Amino acid sequence: MKRFIFWLVLLVVLVGGAWFAVVRDQRAASALQQFVSPGALSPRHAYLAHQCAACHESTVGVTVANCTACHAADEPLLGRQPTAFHASIEECATCHVEHQGASTRPVVMDHVALARIGARTLERAARHDNDSATTLHSLETWLRVSAPGDIDAASAGQVLDCAGCHDRRDPHLARFGSDCAQCHGLESWFVPGYLHPSSRSKECVQCHKPPPSHSMEHFSMVSQSVAKKQAPVDQCFACHLTTSWNDIAGVGFYKHH
Repeated sequence: MKRFIFWLVLLVVLVGGAWFAVVRDQRAASALQQFVSPGALSPRHAYLAHQCAACHESTVGVTVANCTACHAADEPLLGRQPTAFHASIEECATCHVEHQGASTRPVVMDHVALARIGARTLERAARHDNDSATTLHSLETWLRVSAPGDIDAASAGQVLDCAGCHDRRDPHLARFGSDCAQCHGLESWFVPGYLHPSSRSKECVQCHKPPPSHSMEHFSMVSQSVAKKQAPVDQCFACHLTTSWNDIAGVGFYKHH
């Protein structure tokens, strides 16, 4: 009888210990899961919720290689003038932050982060290229300014030189001068409060000018062929939409080159 009780107690102890270990491990796993996965993924990435290695690498985190594995062929993104710079960017997770919940789109216009990325990208090129060195100096000057009141007369010209980083081919054809800050801010890609005239407007030439290719054989051989229309060159509205110059009606974003 005593032996039976001994084995019964031992069995209870072993089973209880095993149960306690399982519960402890489950709680530890749950805590670890909450630590490494702080929130739900956005709807477009939700299918990767249990495939951490699709984006993350051990001891490294999210890598550009993992991002471009899916996004390198994103023609609408790379074809649009405002976002074509993504073709040469070397960091993704700085502006595209995930695990913020299923209702949050992981797109942030972080101008300071972009400036830092640009500075790191230009460091090597600046050693051999004067243009890159000038742009790098402009970026570094801008990054040292923490508030508008910190801008002094000596650095104001460099700090506010938007063309130092942005495309030097002025899309406004010098009609609006060089003070970009009159219309553009640092919080968005778009001009705050700006509404493009109606797409039904037929006075595009007031602000826009056809590119040289529209005055050559290229217009009939390529442009009209892509748009599937025989509209004359002065009827911009027949083919172009107001979202971007390469957003073609009935075709979508067309990557010209």
